[in-house]
Amino acid sequence: MSTQFSMAELLKATKNFSPNMIIDNGDSFLVYKARLSNGLTVAVKKLDPAVFPGFREYRAEVETLGKLRHPNIVKLLGYSASDSAGLFVYEFVEKGNLQNWLHPRTCVTRLSWQARFRIVRGVADGLAYLHGLESPIVHRDIRPENVLLDSEFQAHITNFALARRIESAAHTHVTTFTETTGAYTPPEYMLSCPVATLKGDVFSFGVFMWEIATGRLPKGGELLYLDYRQHCCRELVDCKIPRNELNEGNVKEYFRIARLCASWMPQHRPALRDVVQLLSRIST
Repeated sequence: MSTQFSMAELLKATKNFSPNMIIDNGDSFLVYKARLSNGLTVAVKKLDPAVFPGFREYRAEVETLGKLRHPNIVKLLGYSASDSAGLFVYEFVEKGNLQNWLHPRTCVTRLSWQARFRIVRGVADGLAYLHGLESPIVHRDIRPENVLLDSEFQAHITNFALARRIESAAHTHVTTFTETTGAYTPPEYMLSCPVATLKGDVFSFGVFMWEIATGRLPKGGELLYLDYRQHCCRELVDCKIPRNELNEGNVKEYFRIARLCASWMPQHRPALRDVVQLLSRIST
């Protein structure tokens, strides 16, 4: 169960939300590294007041996410809210978001093929957990910016601002806007009434697999029409990864799974629990 923190404690922990404490940001939030009065280091996510949904909806969402416990999902420790502001308090994940490791602005330790594959496995495990709940949760925004890495480079899914529980047997949740953007957007979200589905998460995960392996987003249907049987898939892998780290058979199977997840038709995409099984057969 999530703890309700006082605004006074979070102001003190973030040094009055000092710009020097900012460790991440997005279109509608800032994340601060903070130290609570008990000595625990946490991440405090401050929502833009313009997008704050209001206390009642916010509280319900916090109570849902606060119950999630999985090693590949960031733990929501608590919150602080009023009618005009919202703050999430999360466990602190040391290495920051995956986007900064895939596309660093400065020279950092490169991500090996083994590390990238372990990250993909972790995200698959976390999504399979969400999708397998009694009332499944669709994340709706799987991409590198929303995956954090700990000191061992294990993946932790974060940013549940768009996540929704699914109550119906059809595993869909009607919404009023498109969730993901660009290459990560499932085609059905653009071609019809936007409906959040588990298979939408699977499509985004397929694109995620591609970007992790290649270091770039697919262009012009590159992933959808990839002929992994004839292509030398090692040529597709990020050039920063030494070729001697790669086994052609394993890499081909990796891209086969990615393409399967990113199938144009939702019914052709596997469930995440099946993706986990497929990935478990690949050795690194």
